[in-house]
Amino acid sequence: MAETPDAAGHGVDATPVLILAGGRAERLGDVADVPKPLLDVGGRPFIGYLLEALWRHGLRRICCLTGHRAEAFPNRLRSAAAARQMPFLSELHLDFQAETAPLGTGGALGAARHRVDERALVLNGDSYCEVDYQDVLRTHPAGAGISLTAVHLPEAGDCGALQIDERDRLRGFREKGASGAGWVNAGVYCVHRRFLDAIPPGKVSLEREVLPAWLAREEIRVLRTRGFFRDIGTPDRLARARAEFPDVVRAGRDDACGDAPGRS
Repeated sequence: MAETPDAAGHGVDATPVLILAGGRAERLGDVADVPKPLLDVGGRPFIGYLLEALWRHGLRRICCLTGHRAEAFPNRLRSAAAARQMPFLSELHLDFQAETAPLGTGGALGAARHRVDERALVLNGDSYCEVDYQDVLRTHPAGAGISLTAVHLPEAGDCGALQIDERDRLRGFREKGASGAGWVNAGVYCVHRRFLDAIPPGKVSLEREVLPAWLAREEIRVLRTRGFFRDIGTPDRLARARAEFPDVVRAGRDDACGDAPGRS
């Protein structure tokens, strides 16, 4: 794994991170007047929890792939930094890439291929999964185009469960609506440049089009976790995140993460 020292001499992972942050908050209606990743949750924009988790796992090269109200991202994050809401921001190499027309999650990812030499970590900007990002990178099979993280939910019907075999290989996708517990896509991926090169130009969905097409011709490995997971895609989920998220994330951070890697 490529590493470069930061100003203090600590090991910092040079793997680029791409955050999918361009979607419109259509299901949130009047609740959302800003892009979903910038919605306030516990006194900071939701994306701040992702950025802090990346910082704590030694990942510093981050690009937010934006679309709807793209100009709001640097403005809001600069304001948060000035207010000392997220002091770790000063240690991140944070960049933004705005689409000029809606590209969907797959199209936005393909348009960022030039930012990746070999592989990258990819995150959904409107969900949070408690997982060790270094494990995601370490367990990515050599030569694989993409691997994904799955989280276990007691009720997976609203998300659509994944079909995973005993060797942690993805076998298929179940439609949303089937009730019961299951493994769902956590919105955390490790991707190789050749996967990005295979994404067709234009508007395309990563989840509904690109992944099924890739699975039809190549194996996709899955890293399973039972960590804390929340998304903010509906008013109910957003309200739940606002009620519980800061305390739960803080507790997990204190118990599992400690200081940022290399800090003492």
